[in-house]
This record gives sequence, structure tokens and C-alpha cells, in this order.
Amino acid sequence: MTRYQEKIQLAQMVYKRKKIYFIGGTALLLTLIRLYLYYKATYSIDMTANYDDQLLIHYAKNLIEGKWLGEYNAKTLSKGISYSLFLALANKWQIPYSILLGGFNILASVLITLSLKPIVKKDGYLFFVYLYFLFSPIGFTHEYSTRIYRNAIVIPSVIMIVACLLAIYYRKYRSEKDIFPWFFLLTFIFPFYWFTREDSIWLLPFVASALLISFLQIVVGAEFKPTKDFKQIISQITFDKKKMVKLCLFFMPLLGFLFANQFLKHKNEEIYGLAVVNDRSSGEFAQLMKNLIRLDDGTDINKSDSRIWVSHEALNKALAVSPTFAKEADRIKELYTTHAWTQAGKVKELKGDIIFWALRDVLNESGYYKNNAKETNEFWKKVNNELETAYQNGKLKKKRELYLMGTGDGKVVEDVPVILDFFKTAYSYNLFYKDFHQGGNYSYGTYADVEEAQLLLRVPLLNNWVNSEDPQPPVLVLSKTAKVSNFIIALYQKTSGLVLILAVFGSIWLVLGSFYAKKDRTFYCSAVVITSGLLMTQFLFLFGVSWFCSYSPEQKEYFLSVYTGAGVPIMQTAFVVIGLGMSKTLWKKIK
Repeated sequence: MTRYQEKIQLAQMVYKRKKIYFIGGTALLLTLIRLYLYYKATYSIDMTANYDDQLLIHYAKNLIEGKWLGEYNAKTLSKGISYSLFLALANKWQIPYSILLGGFNILASVLITLSLKPIVKKDGYLFFVYLYFLFSPIGFTHEYSTRIYRNAIVIPSVIMIVACLLAIYYRKYRSEKDIFPWFFLLTFIFPFYWFTREDSIWLLPFVASALLISFLQIVVGAEFKPTKDFKQIISQITFDKKKMVKLCLFFMPLLGFLFANQFLKHKNEEIYGLAVVNDRSSGEFAQLMKNLIRLDDGTDINKSDSRIWVSHEALNKALAVSPTFAKEADRIKELYTTHAWTQAGKVKELKGDIIFWALRDVLNESGYYKNNAKETNEFWKKVNNELETAYQNGKLKKKRELYLMGTGDGKVVEDVPVILDFFKTAYSYNLFYKDFHQGGNYSYGTYADVEEAQLLLRVPLLNNWVNSEDPQPPVLVLSKTAKVSNFIIALYQKTSGLVLILAVFGSIWLVLGSFYAKKDRTFYCSAVVITSGLLMTQFLFLFGVSWFCSYSPEQKEYFLSVYTGAGVPIMQTAFVVIGLGMSKTLWKKIK
């Protein structure tokens, strides 16, 4: 090598190093800015939401005090525990909730970026992928960011799970040391995600499919060549110690989930005498919900008013065939005549799943749900046995409806247009970040309750507090942080149409490449499989949300703004994979 060539090589090395430092320094600066935006954001909480915000704060407070979830009542085992653990962790570490939440989201952005590293040639591309997730509107909008509620940790949890799955897929032919950290993280983050909400099942098909594909590809090996000869197929499959170790890693997430599930059951049995994770989505009360939702009350209310899951008449029929339930007939009568749930009889029917919260509440007044979980569960078990006997002997009939889930409402043909309308709108919330915004939200509740939450979380909640009974709450002025956040959201919103068009053309390009590309066809096929899996997962998720929420058309905008957010990171990951796959020059060979 001549001196001139040495100088050229040295100059290239210096340039490359400077470029890395520049990208790394810029990424660090923008990360600090993003963390600052989390820290200075205006957070809000509704301490009048007894079954939501207030309940999760109550869980966290008891966890901090070493009392598990507190004394057993009608609300104790009704929600997932992960978010309250997150709040308790922030308090124990003496970290402001805003900093821990920001750090969690930033870590998710880092991981999804690193997961793609094996297939991206230049760090500059990874830099833009990182920024795309770091400043995503879903991390700014109130419902998934500045509201003190469990939705805030759903997004980073989903991103981390997808990151782990992609990292495992793209590193599957590397050593076990390269993929072990991703399996280790998945082992913890998946149960954490699962026990955040009661509807986490929508992500399970993608997780199971992604792991199965990677597992099978490791089994057959990188050099496997498809053939019609079965003997040749078998002869190509070999096993050695390294391969067996890698295959064993695939059982880590399952074992982690089973351990977490069993631990929660054991803990609840130890404290409350009831071996369930959640006594509203599992156990005898969940079975009661299923039995009552399917009960035909003899009227056409399920066709004329989709908001009503269980009518007053349906409860009367249940009381008539269940001697155990009939003991509480007076409580049911009070529910529809003098109780606060029906505004002293002004509300004739309780819509949606509100009826089940009301049932738990009125049974609490009869002495159930008062540190007697086992007794309460036995009561519902007897009721269920009697209802099921009535179904079997024909005293009760089931509605002619289609059900997607055991404890969810069924649908009839007349509901299809409403579901489709919800479904179309749900996509607009994901694709175009519809109604995403930050700021202008109050903290509700008594001063003492909001102050207690503020001290627990170490974030200012009283700055935007209003008295729940104040007929004219003050108009909130957007903070500088909220204005910056809304500006970033607007940038994504205004470019979302262009991004969608590029994604559609990119998808077509990938499909064509998987059939006709002379080189790198494997990469195109991989991109098509991953993108299809992600988009099908988003489809499944939004359809499930639309199905559930369509019972109340007048609340469509509110419901979709609250429940559709988890589809955004799935969609964005699909767009990134499409973008990288559009040109094979962006790809590098996976080693």
C-alpha cells in the first residue's frame, strides 16, 4: 500500500469516526430534549374515576406500603397490576413518574432501532428510524402520555415486544450469546405487558407466530434448500449443541409468563384466599358475565338497543331460576329504583359492562366483597351452576348472537354497519393520528386526593386541578411544552398521507421483489412476511376494538381515542420495514 493510499484510508477512517460521533451526539441531544418534554409536560389525573385512575393509584399506594393491593372489595382484583407496579417503582426509586415514563419510552425507541441493525447498512438510516419512534405522536398525545393511566405504558411495552421479536428473527443464525439478551428481555416485558390490561390477547398471535417462524428456521438451518423429496428434507436437518441451546431459549418467554401468572395467583390466594389473577376477567364472576350476556330476555332489546348487554328483564329471569341469586332480589330491585347507579331509577337500563360494576357494588352492600373473596367467589359459583342448569333444561334461552370473547357483548346482523363505521374511523386514528393532542386537560377530584397522587408520583397535578363540582372550570392555557408537542404531532399528521402513499407503493414493490428479484429475494420475502404479520395484527386489534366499542355509537370518538393507540407502533414498525425494504441497497446480508 502506497503512502497516498494510506492517507486516503486514514482520511476515510477519520471521516467515518466523525460521522459516528456526529450522529451519536445528535441522537443524544435529541434524546435529552425528548426526556425534557416528558418531564415538563402537564400531567392530569381523574381521582373521581373510582374504577380507573383512582383505583390504580390506590393499588400503587398499597404496594408501596407493603399491603399488596389493599383490603379486598368490589374493585380490588378488577384491574391489571403492571401499571401500579410501575408507579410504585418510580416512588421507591424516588424518580419523578414523568422521568421513568420518558425513560421507558426512550428505551423502547432504542430497542426497536437496534433490532433492525443486522439488516441496515448505514447508521444514518438507523438514526432516522430512532427519531421516527422517539418523536412519535402516540408518545405525546394525552391519553397515551400525560394522563396518569395504564395506557401510558402499553405503547412502549408493545414496541419492546416487537423489537425483541424482530431482533431474534434477524439474529437467529448468530450465536446464542447474540440472541440471549433479546429473549431475556422478552421474558420480562411480555408478562409486564400482559398484566397491564385485560384485553392484551390481541398481540399473542403475532408473538407466537414470530417465535414459531424463527424457531423453525433455526431447526432447518440457514443452508436449507426446499425440495419435494422428503428424505432430502430430513437429511438437511441436523442438530448440534449450539442449535439445541438456541432452541431452548425459545421456551424462556413461555416460562416467564407462566411464572408471573402463577406468582400472581399464589399471591392473591395467600392474601385473599382466591387463586386468580383477576376476579373480573377470570374466576366465577367472569363466568357470570358470560352467562348473563348470553341470556335471552324475551324482548328485542339486543336488536333495538346495542348499548344494553344485560337488561333489567334478563336479570329478573336470572333471579327466577337461581335460588341463590334470588336471595339478592331486593338489592337488584334497589339498583333499578333507588340506587346511584341508575340515578334513583331515572336510568332504566345500564349500558355496556357498567351493569357488572353495578352488580359488584350492590352485592358489596349485602356483605360480599368485604375481605371475603373466597365466600364471594363461592356465591357466584352457586349462581353460575344454577344458571347453567337452567340453560340445559330450557328454562333459559341464549341469544342468537356472535361472540368474539367470553365476557364481551355479542353482535347481530344489524350491528355490522356500526362496526364497520367504527372500524373505518379506528384506522383514521392510527393512520392519520386523528385528534392527537397534548394539553388542556384537568385533574379532577378533591384537593386532598389529587395532592396525594401528586406526592406519590412526584409530578405537579394541582397546577391544573379543578373542583369536580365547579360548574365553570377555568380555561387552561397551553404550556410551552404542550405547544412544542402539538407542533411535532402536527408534523406527523400533515405528512401522514404521503407516508401512507409511499407505504402502499413500497408494499407492492416488496411483493414484486419477492417474486421477481434475481438477487436478495430472501430479504424481500422476509420483509413481506414481517409487514403482513404486523398489518394483520393491527387489523385484528382495530377490529376487536371496533367490535367492543360499537355498542355505544354516541361515544365513538371518545372510545376510539382511548382504545386504538396500541395500533400506532405496530403500523409504524410496518412502515419502517417497508421503507427499508423498498431498496435492497439499504439492506446488508444477515450474518
